[in-house]
Amino acid sequence: MNLARSIILVAFGGLLLFLAIRRLRQQRLKERYVLLFLAAGLPFLILAAWPVVLVEVSKLLNMNHGTVQLMAVAGFLIIIVLELLCIVTVQGNRISVLAQQVGILTAEMKSIQDEPTPDDAAPPAAVDDDTS
Repeated sequence: MNLARSIILVAFGGLLLFLAIRRLRQQRLKERYVLLFLAAGLPFLILAAWPVVLVEVSKLLNMNHGTVQLMAVAGFLIIIVLELLCIVTVQGNRISVLAQQVGILTAEMKSIQDEPTPDDAAPPAAVDDDTS
């Protein structure tokens, strides 16, 4: 049973790491997101190498082994979701600022286009030279 668990953990952690590095090479994923996936894959590899860590933590906290596993998975998922929400929030703020800048530039362009040019100005009134 321990061998099967270790194989599954290594396969899952290795797959996360492999996919993250592959997407980085294809330039489909930025470096900061690859680091997030590396952080997501490493705990699986650590647990595959040292499965006793979880047992020792459960003994230290005087809790059931399954409860510690559930808390570890829940904590891990909460951290990942929080990190992804932070990324989405920053990108949303950048999009808002960009949209505001485009709106300001569009308004400035319209005001420049609406100004009369010297060619469009009315001809000056005729001057009478009848000063006698």
